[in-house]
Amino acid sequence: MAKKEKVKQEKKKSQVAFWSRKNLIFLSIVIFYAVIFVFTGLCLMPNIGIFADSNPILAFAEVLGMRATAIEGSMGIVGIILLAVYIIIFFAAVLYESRFARINGRKQTNARLIFAYIGTAILCALLSYGLTMLLVGILNEEALAEVNLLIGETFGLSLLLFAVLFIAIGAVVMLFINMRQVNKPFKFFNQSDYDRLEDEDEDTDVTSSFDEEGGSTTVGGKIISQISADAAGMSLNGVSGSGTGGEGTSGESIGDKEHVFPNITKLDAAYNGYAVTKFASDDITLEELCEQFRNYLAKNEKLYFDYPTIRMFISGFAASRLSILEGLSGTGKSSLPRYFAKFINAQCVFLPVQTTWRDKTSILGYFNDFTKTYSETDLLLNLYDANYNPDRLYFVVLDEMNIAKVEYYFADFLSILEYPKDQWKLRVMNLPYNFIPPINLVDGYIQIPSNTYFVGTVNKDDSVQTITDKVYDRAITINFDTRNAEFTPKGKSEPIKLSASKLDELYASALKVGENRFNKQDLDKLQTVTNFINDEFDVTFGNRILNQIETIVPTYVACGGTKEEALDILLSRKVLSKLEGRFGDYVADALHQLLDLIGKTYGKGVFKYSEKAINQMLRRVV
Repeated sequence: MAKKEKVKQEKKKSQVAFWSRKNLIFLSIVIFYAVIFVFTGLCLMPNIGIFADSNPILAFAEVLGMRATAIEGSMGIVGIILLAVYIIIFFAAVLYESRFARINGRKQTNARLIFAYIGTAILCALLSYGLTMLLVGILNEEALAEVNLLIGETFGLSLLLFAVLFIAIGAVVMLFINMRQVNKPFKFFNQSDYDRLEDEDEDTDVTSSFDEEGGSTTVGGKIISQISADAAGMSLNGVSGSGTGGEGTSGESIGDKEHVFPNITKLDAAYNGYAVTKFASDDITLEELCEQFRNYLAKNEKLYFDYPTIRMFISGFAASRLSILEGLSGTGKSSLPRYFAKFINAQCVFLPVQTTWRDKTSILGYFNDFTKTYSETDLLLNLYDANYNPDRLYFVVLDEMNIAKVEYYFADFLSILEYPKDQWKLRVMNLPYNFIPPINLVDGYIQIPSNTYFVGTVNKDDSVQTITDKVYDRAITINFDTRNAEFTPKGKSEPIKLSASKLDELYASALKVGENRFNKQDLDKLQTVTNFINDEFDVTFGNRILNQIETIVPTYVACGGTKEEALDILLSRKVLSKLEGRFGDYVADALHQLLDLIGKTYGKGVFKYSEKAINQMLRRVV
């Protein structure tokens, strides 16, 4: 991939174990053999004084026709120890290479790896023998011949000794283990296979498969109750499926990652385990971004939006990962985020929400116990892909997000996105022991990368669910209640490239401009209005909304707007919207007083969105 700087992910080293228990057991056996190899070699050198001249190993070697070497002292020891060390190094290297291949989704017996194994063996042999020649051979050619003879005899005798000890120790271990497990079934195969064989041995009557009361059915010796559609899980298209709700497996073997996560594993192979750390970006300001995007929509897509809508849409991402576009159908709510992604060359996944969505498995997928595969949704694949492209922007559009309960299927996202960015992790499924997951699915969790934003579109009619304050408070809401007039775009309207790092840089720069920030004077004026609302209507807001205001105001000004315009939109959507549905004479009087207070505090006609919202409520109350 051209111009892609590939940097191996540092987290992969800590997230994926390159040494499994099986590897360590095998390496321990190799080390055990290396110790026996050195021990045998020392026994075959009676003249060095470590072991007696009549030791059993030497006597056995003489019975086999081997002879005691006459090599002097340390010369033989050098060759023996070097070979033992490089035997350990060779097997450790091969285990590491094989494990690395498996983690990165490659076959452990492909041609490239076989050449790597052979090359490792040749390198270790050359280093071992070469160092021996340097330390021994250049001093005495006859001594080198003796060392070669010693190594050959030691190698053959140590293998024989190792086999005898391995069988003897293995027999003792097997006896000990089986004595402890004497009352438990022997499982050379999976537990499910054992259960099946046990059931086949039983001569059961067909009629015994049914409970007398008809409340449950016995299949394969196990009682299975009626399974609800919710427990079975739902796919993105609302089709019922069998699964564990994405929270775990039955504990038995589920196959390798290529079978369980086929599409995610293909992404690993496509990126070869490397992240694309840089994404091309044009040099542009927030104000130019808003202007050019508005012109692009008008010229290329025949969509017309006013400046406050564009500015709030773009500045809102600085304060919240979730934006809600609410209002009339046909006003461009769904088109706005899709064309914004197209305009800045970002990735966008469009998810039409279904009425059957009940929990996070509806959008993240679930593990199917029958097929032993994971139902990979578009959202999961895009989140996974976003982890490989941390500098590219990703937008997830939840179209008609309130057609199902947002607090149900999106609850985990709402909570987790309140945490620090490094803790934005969602559990996809519980992984079985010793299962090697895809690279970016660590311990069964998917990281929500900081380059990902969520946009929900909301219609208001009798066919949808009510969105609670819990959702509204966490999101930036933009109201689409009118169709904007057409206009002729002036200025640039060409698509651009905008990276996640560039957008973060623009937001950070906007927050540093002192005169644009939300200051003490601004807070006092806003509190004059909000304190009145609290006293008259018992409606207030917490620190979360205040933090959003402090972030959006300077960002909105950097987009070309004013503080008052930003505060007006936020007041109408964050506070006044909570007065919807209140009736009574006292409400009308209080609304009139609020309208006057806003005019006195900011000037009549300055807070036009808030004044419009209050007048609409007055018409419904009177």
